[in-house]
Amino acid sequence: MDEKRRKSSSSRQQRRHTSSHTQLSGSEIDSQDNMSRRKKERLRKQMHYDKYRRVMFIGITVAVIAIACIIGFATRRNGSEVFVNGESVGIVQTRKITDADVIKSVTAMLAEQSGTNVQIMDEITVKGVHVTSKVTPLTTETLLAKLRDSVAYNIESYAIAVNGNVVVTLKNQDEAKQVLDYVNKKYTPEGVENATTTYAEDVQVVSQYVSSDSIMSVEDAKTKITMGESVTETHEIASGETLSSIASKYSMKLQQLYDLNGLSSKSKIFAGEKLTVQSNKPIITVKTTVTSTENITTPKEIEYQYDNTKSSSYKKIIQKGTDGVSQVTKEKVYVNGVFQSENTVSTKTVTEAAKEVVCIGTK
Repeated sequence: MDEKRRKSSSSRQQRRHTSSHTQLSGSEIDSQDNMSRRKKERLRKQMHYDKYRRVMFIGITVAVIAIACIIGFATRRNGSEVFVNGESVGIVQTRKITDADVIKSVTAMLAEQSGTNVQIMDEITVKGVHVTSKVTPLTTETLLAKLRDSVAYNIESYAIAVNGNVVVTLKNQDEAKQVLDYVNKKYTPEGVENATTTYAEDVQVVSQYVSSDSIMSVEDAKTKITMGESVTETHEIASGETLSSIASKYSMKLQQLYDLNGLSSKSKIFAGEKLTVQSNKPIITVKTTVTSTENITTPKEIEYQYDNTKSSSYKKIIQKGTDGVSQVTKEKVYVNGVFQSENTVSTKTVTEAAKEVVCIGTK
């Protein structure tokens, strides 16, 4: 009986232990479920907050872009302002023009107006601006005409340069050629043919851009070049010279020679003394070479034979002779119209001379 009671008591204790263990496991499960629900709730709130932030960001971005578009439209550069040397000339309601466009158009207008190529000297710039309703823009044609009438410009001209220095400036190349042709003709002897003209200096016609005030007339240019430049130099008196002859040599007036040297009509001069003189030195030294050809008679050779059987008055041509002809080519050199030298270039025999034989009596 006691054994049975012990077994029964032990069995009840085991069942209570098992039941207590089963109840503890259920509490743990409930706790885990609660934690899972809280996590899901936090995650749902976080997702809702993130969505709210994205919507707010998109809204603010759209608002900023809209405001920027409104400001940009209100202040956009829908026109161009043109400046000359930093000063405004006018505004046109277009952005389709550049500095180069304006310069090209104005240059073309000035070239047509002046009849030659031009070079604008002022600085033209274009700047984009916003044209409001308060501004009255110019038309492109009006602006270009205003620029044409206000900018400074040089025109293309042609200058005669001597040894690199500009002497005279003319309107075009034809006028420069007219001046040089005149100078060449002036220093070429009249009536000559086959004349070749060269210059002692380096003379060139060069293109350049200058103001219209610098351009000379053809007649003024001719006068300046042919008159030359006044130069002062020293002259050493030679034996036999007089003050009058020295003045004449340099194309000076006698009184001018007196004034330059502190002399008077009563002054005496001596060989070896030096005087100050003035003369006009040609701007261009024209060397004219005239080539001429002429036939020159070559005298025949005469041979004398003597016959002692004939009287002394006897004289007879026993072989008729003839003169020859030679073609001679010569060059004559003139400097500024004054003869300098002559040189025989070639001699060609046209007809050989035939010897003549003459018999003379000696008895």
